[in-house]
Amino acid sequence: MDYLYGKFADHQIDVAVSIMHGEIHKLLLYKDRNTEDTIFQDNEDFFKYFKNLLVRYGALNTLMGEPEQMVAFMSTLEAAYEEVLKPKNEYRFWRFRKLILDAHGYLKMMFEEVDRNAESINF
Repeated sequence: MDYLYGKFADHQIDVAVSIMHGEIHKLLLYKDRNTEDTIFQDNEDFFKYFKNLLVRYGALNTLMGEPEQMVAFMSTLEAAYEEVLKPKNEYRFWRFRKLILDAHGYLKMMFEEVDRNAESINF
């Protein structure tokens, strides 16, 4: 797949997308009351991790040639971030969960789009 500075091999993209899915899924697990595993030390750690993901993933826009699904992907993650910032009486786990699951779908679509676009370019 072509990107701003050259090419990534298909297996590199597959691994990167898998890692990204895992990173996003950690957000969901941390907020799920039914999960007993310790993923983050505390909420501060969680918010720092989430904000770092938003910054890192935002950089993909330029790197990957501004894929169309990037806007939906990033706005969905930002909406999830804003949901967890709400006071306890306003926060809704079901809404946060839906946004995180939607982000997974946009991630998949985004890399499929980038791959299709790269295949259509003739050098």
